[in-house]
Amino acid sequence: MSAVATLSAVGSGDFAVDLQQDAGKIRGEVLMLKDLAHAFERWHQDMNLLMEQNRTMRANRDELHSIVRHLTMVSLNAKIEAARAGESARGFVVVATEVRDLANRAEALAKDFGTRLYRNDLATTATFQDIQASGKMMMAAISGLESMISQLRSKLG
Repeated sequence: MSAVATLSAVGSGDFAVDLQQDAGKIRGEVLMLKDLAHAFERWHQDMNLLMEQNRTMRANRDELHSIVRHLTMVSLNAKIEAARAGESARGFVVVATEVRDLANRAEALAKDFGTRLYRNDLATTATFQDIQASGKMMMAAISGLESMISQLRSKLG
């Protein structure tokens, strides 16, 4: 039996009701997709906040590097002054050495922080781009579905 014959065999009222129900189901799916699209928009905003926090953390990392360099210079200057002062500044040498050790530890921590921040930047950027692309694809799908609903409704009269 051909499709035309099948359509003729089914009462036109039943066919129209079925089409209306299908259009309603499609509309429900479109509404769910729109809710999901709003979630993508929120995720997009959250990713913007994460990227801004990463920028702030990079600035903090740069400040930390500056402090570490300054500590290193202070410890070197303290050792030089202690050497000039001779035996009477022996305690000062210990303090200068301790400051230098702290500077070395802070430098290692700052490097690790920078490495982790770089990895975080890569993951954040990739996720941000995925969210943007997925959101655009979803909006295109929603637009296509809405167009199909409109065409279906116009055919139904």
